[in-house]
Amino acid sequence: MSSAKHTARHHALTNEGGTSPSTNQTPAATSAEAPAETPATASSSGATAAVESLHRIDEKVNALRAAREADPDSLLDKAFKAAAPAFIGMVAGKAFQMVWDKGVGRRNLRKGLATDAPQGLAMSLLFAAASAAFGAVVSQLSDRGSQALVDRKHRKTR
Repeated sequence: MSSAKHTARHHALTNEGGTSPSTNQTPAATSAEAPAETPATASSSGATAAVESLHRIDEKVNALRAAREADPDSLLDKAFKAAAPAFIGMVAGKAFQMVWDKGVGRRNLRKGLATDAPQGLAMSLLFAAASAAFGAVVSQLSDRGSQALVDRKHRKTR
């Protein structure tokens, strides 16, 4: 039910059974003769408040629906924009680790150590910093690349 229909229905329901100031009484007479709040009018005001809060919720839901419908990305586009950078980051991280291990292995061989000899604290910290920096760069580039691919797809479909 649309918000306008809902509001019209609500106004029709709240005016039924109640006296309206548009009857033969003057506004002064109706306010002077207004009885103290009874349980029936208290529940009516509670119902009115509940209906108004439901209207606010309905308006928020309609706004969220409109925003979702205006979003040009399909579910597949969103999945691609999430999965592609994650996969690329994982592959790039593994490639960086393989290159690092190969370089450290050569370094260890020149020193007369085994290729898989444990690294010192400084080398471990250097690997962590270099790996994090490389991962951040790859992540940013893959995010931008996946967004660019989706945008290009949108331009072609228009």
